[in-house]
Amino acid sequence: MLRLVIVAVGVVIVVSCGAPKPEVTVPAPVAVVSAEPPTAGTGGLVPPQPTLRLPRNFVPTGYTARLAIDPQREDFDGSMQIAGTISELTSVIWLHGKELQVSKAIARRDGVDVPLTVTAVGEDLLRVAAQSPLDAGAWTLTFDYKGKFDVLSTVGAFKQTVADHSYVFTQLEAIYARRVFPCLDEPDNKVPWQLTLDVPKALIAVSNTPEKTVTPLDPKTKRVEFAISKPLPTYLLAFGVGPFEVIDAGKSRHGVPLRVLTLAKRAADGAWAAKTTPIILNALEDWFGIPYPYEKLDQLSIPMTVGFGAMENAGLITYTETLMLLDPQRQSKQRQHVWVRVAAHEMGHQWFGNLVTMAFWDDIWLNEGFANWVETKVTNKVDASYRDDQSGVGLRNEALSEDGLVSARQIRQPIESVNDIFTAFDGITYNKGASVLAMFEAYLGPAKFQQGVRDYLAAKSWGNATSKDFAAAMTKASGKEVEAAFASFLEQPGAPEITATLECKGGKSQLALSQRRYVPPGAPAAESATPWILPICVAYDKGGKRAEACTLLSQPTGALELETKTCPRWVMPNKQGAGYNRNRYTPPQVTALRDEAWAKLTWTERRVLYFDVADAATIGKLPLQLAFSMVPKLLAGNDRFTAGPALELVTGLENFVPADLRGKYDQWIRSTFGPGATKIGFVPKATDTLDTETLRAQLVGTVAWLGREPKLVAEAVKLSDNWRDLPQSIRGLVLVIAVDAKQQVFDTVMKDVVHEGDRTRRQEMLQALAQVRDPVRQKAALGLMLDTKLDIRETRYMVFGGSTEPNRAVAREFFKTNMDTIMARLPKDETASPLAIVSAVFTSSCDAKLRDATAAYVTKTFAKLSGGERIVKQQIEGMDQCIARRKLIEPELRAWLGGLRVPKP
Repeated sequence: MLRLVIVAVGVVIVVSCGAPKPEVTVPAPVAVVSAEPPTAGTGGLVPPQPTLRLPRNFVPTGYTARLAIDPQREDFDGSMQIAGTISELTSVIWLHGKELQVSKAIARRDGVDVPLTVTAVGEDLLRVAAQSPLDAGAWTLTFDYKGKFDVLSTVGAFKQTVADHSYVFTQLEAIYARRVFPCLDEPDNKVPWQLTLDVPKALIAVSNTPEKTVTPLDPKTKRVEFAISKPLPTYLLAFGVGPFEVIDAGKSRHGVPLRVLTLAKRAADGAWAAKTTPIILNALEDWFGIPYPYEKLDQLSIPMTVGFGAMENAGLITYTETLMLLDPQRQSKQRQHVWVRVAAHEMGHQWFGNLVTMAFWDDIWLNEGFANWVETKVTNKVDASYRDDQSGVGLRNEALSEDGLVSARQIRQPIESVNDIFTAFDGITYNKGASVLAMFEAYLGPAKFQQGVRDYLAAKSWGNATSKDFAAAMTKASGKEVEAAFASFLEQPGAPEITATLECKGGKSQLALSQRRYVPPGAPAAESATPWILPICVAYDKGGKRAEACTLLSQPTGALELETKTCPRWVMPNKQGAGYNRNRYTPPQVTALRDEAWAKLTWTERRVLYFDVADAATIGKLPLQLAFSMVPKLLAGNDRFTAGPALELVTGLENFVPADLRGKYDQWIRSTFGPGATKIGFVPKATDTLDTETLRAQLVGTVAWLGREPKLVAEAVKLSDNWRDLPQSIRGLVLVIAVDAKQQVFDTVMKDVVHEGDRTRRQEMLQALAQVRDPVRQKAALGLMLDTKLDIRETRYMVFGGSTEPNRAVAREFFKTNMDTIMARLPKDETASPLAIVSAVFTSSCDAKLRDATAAYVTKTFAKLSGGERIVKQQIEGMDQCIARRKLIEPELRAWLGGLRVPKP
């Protein structure tokens, strides 16, 4: 699944579930919460109410479901048969089910029916009580019931209407299958499904498998029976019903039919998806060495999603509209690339996650970390200029930044409550998981790592697996023991910081190595960490030439011998940036790498060096000017991988610049980066590559927005006269700058946004309005969150748009004043990211004077929400680190800007 990664994502609201009242007295919950399912043979006649995992006195062997789905209705009818095995004499079976009204239930065996009483218990449990005890053996549980379509949160079976066309879609990850079916909604219950849908005759119905039969029921209704699926966990079942346009995308190399299904009258917008799908799928088949494992592949567009962008349902991948449907006339290289990356991610899941599924949610990284990692292996097959093989460093750096919190999760986080499932879909799971895989691929060698993956998939096909299973496969394939090394990164939070000290004596050279957990200023004390078992590979100077050496550091200290007769003039301690660690440098080490080694370093190594130096410079460990001296050298890379990080140091300092020096800061940006921005300009060229497009947005955006360069701002205002007709690559940027710069443009966009029918353009308009810096206009724009003519799922992000502290203060006050109204309209559930992240609106203050009041407010307001305790703790720690960083960096900024002489405009 692809998370929607935005500055922040709304608020969780705890509400009554509206479940029927219990018909009988509910047994008291057991005291111990466990991620392991209770074993069979321990429950007796009446297993106690589960607190997290369902008992295993009944285990399914197959599901047969029939649903009546009409997008014009508010609810649906269902009939479910669960074939399974009862392990011991029992009177009660616990299932999952939420907001399902069961009208009839029986247990059937050998032609004998035993009536069942179904009672809704708590949030999402069904207590299924038999009229007489059920013997051990094979039984089929049958339920007739009704369910409701969700219309806000895009979970379970949900309904959406666009341009007078109504649709029904599903999103069942992580625990939302229980809103559609009575079931055992846990990933290790992986069995075949047979689904039948009764739908309006004029509509198209799709599911995980191909249609088997289509039978008219009456003049208005047809029955679509789908083929029995391969074994699937509940969260991977999916269906869609609506007036879809169908695009034939050809077949895979092994003959699997491929289709793209768009919203009504949007077939032309699905052309890029259809063109690239077979290329991506064939490349993945090549890498895995296993043919695509399902009978067909449909890819389906959804108008609006909450908390996720795409979902890897087996044979029926779903995508939010703005990812999948691209304007064929104005689409940008960036949007094309985003689609390719996301599609590769979701298709990669068909092997990792679908063919082999994690046993429980503590190993969700096996799905998401791997999908993030594997997408970079295949996207270049679509366009070699993407060079996504270089993008892993970006994932690594993002993960290291998130891992800088002492309160960060570990990759394999114990699941002790449902909230832990929701908070598991974060950057640690996705980006750190991918980065750890990349590190061990480099250590074992790509060929042996690939063989380990193939062996793992072959051994666990159609079943479930754990991290230990994966690490064992790597050990067997490579001949290197890596299970303990994997565990050292999976089972504890944080990242190692390596200090490498060159020691030359008696004609011998070695690196003295030490490791400790990276803990930045402002963070609370961290628990002592078990030493990571970390591959250390270095590049170093050997008589004027580059040499390389590796070791495995498993203790707090160690050493690496360097084969050279002379003392190396420089050492790069993280060859190719493959290690998931930070490096601590001294100024002389940085100077040597910058001045002597630079030409012998790869661009990947230059980027990881700069990442460490830039971070250290903002927490007082290295001089800020030393980091600044590397900005031009990184910009010389002249691509999206180098310019972005180089500019991040500059733009990231904005919040720390004292107000009385802001003018100098803006002028320094104009004088330093203005010539390059003016040269590249706003208007794209036919010869632009993905790098050129991205570089234009990064450079022009920095100079025109932060530097307020008059000529670029004027050009943006002029271009905004016909912004809808601009190429997509610059449209959003032009609008952001023009709306901020000119009242008339702001007024026009405010008036038009309510009536804009194109979702992509509407999002660009809302983004521009959210970032306006004038407080009066900002308040007016925030008022759109209360406008019932606009979808709160789109406008909710506006509260995070403030780019300066005065703007963020306006947003905080607006939210406080209108909190009840906003929270009443927000989605009640979210697929992956708990909505308590709205606490970031307040913790972004980075003001020591407001710290205690802010911490108390967000704890009181948001910590009690679903997933909120961990999120609020992390947000408060992030605020404390920001306050500490400001204290350290502000004197250097004053010294630098105070003595800066910049030319007058």
